[in-house]
Amino acid sequence: MLKLSRRNWNNVLIFAVLILMFVLYGIPQRLQQKMATEHRLIPSDAQLLMIGFASKRLVKAGPQWQIQPTADNIDPAQLALAWQHSQLIPVEAVPMQSRVPVAQASVQLVGKSSPVIWLLYPANVADNNDGNNQYLLQQAGDNQFYQLSRQQAEQLFMLD
Repeated sequence: MLKLSRRNWNNVLIFAVLILMFVLYGIPQRLQQKMATEHRLIPSDAQLLMIGFASKRLVKAGPQWQIQPTADNIDPAQLALAWQHSQLIPVEAVPMQSRVPVAQASVQLVGKSSPVIWLLYPANVADNNDGNNQYLLQQAGDNQFYQLSRQQAEQLFMLD
């Protein structure tokens, strides 16, 4: 057996308890955080500045949100909230060269020089059993697709 003084044995015991606490508490917490990644349109720590659509723009003017040109049937504050807090559901979609986006949104964030481009595609029947009511969303330059319902797509992209 090792010959250690009482003080050294106390130090060994303290370090053993600390290591045990890290193993039993720290590692599962880290794994849980990594596995529970949220997929969002806008990162939770980013601030939205402007969203450009095909014919309209959602712009933050002071504390208020405005749609330019003005649209009576759309609440700019609700649209901004939908973009800021929408959670995305990742899906496996078959990559197709013939996919043509039905809508596009250019999202400008505070402090970022280049916008984030989101492309909206209709879901094919091969991708989804209910292709008529589903859309696929993809960030430009990324291979990951996300599923959106018709209601979400209409709300986020102001589809008619």
